[in-house]
Amino acid sequence: MQLLRKRDREGFMVDTKSLHSDRVAEFETPYRSVDLNGKDDTVVATPDRSVGAESRMTAVEHHCVRIALQELKCFEVVEHQFRHWGLTFTNTVAIQPSNPAFLTAPGMTILMGAPKSGQIEVSFKYPVRFVSGLVTSSRRTVLSACDSDGAQVAQDEMPAPNLVGSNSPIDPSTELRVKAPDISKITFYAFDGQLVVHDLIFGF
Repeated sequence: MQLLRKRDREGFMVDTKSLHSDRVAEFETPYRSVDLNGKDDTVVATPDRSVGAESRMTAVEHHCVRIALQELKCFEVVEHQFRHWGLTFTNTVAIQPSNPAFLTAPGMTILMGAPKSGQIEVSFKYPVRFVSGLVTSSRRTVLSACDSDGAQVAQDEMPAPNLVGSNSPIDPSTELRVKAPDISKITFYAFDGQLVVHDLIFGF
């Protein structure tokens, strides 16, 4: 299955407002919050590839954080680029999909589980209360959350594939989300299927 193709990223821009999920209001702690002055309280986490980048989490501990995937390079292995936000990725590559079954929007950078197919893992140095992402997958997909002891504390599931044009009852880019007081690691798992995730958000 052809999933990847190099693209020219020059001049590429993403309207972050268009990436926001309509289901935010269902969370007790919203993904996007507004202070009393009407200011958007969402923080955008941009990558930092410098060695030994220091954490900035003390300054944003009460905010919702959106990962700026559009600032990653196509085919870049994603691991420590967001360590200054307390995040470590495992088995993750940034791509701009060419396969129309996974296409979200032209030129959009998203995350794919690789080299092991169908799995993306994110560890949090500072425990979070919720995580969400928009998922397109060739198989049933589970989002699992564990605490600092490795015990599962929350789970969400997409019960069937949702590829573009597959006549699936589940729309492409379906939101999976978990909520618990002490989330230290999350895993998207598609049972060896092809899995892509975008609009990744977490908060406290």
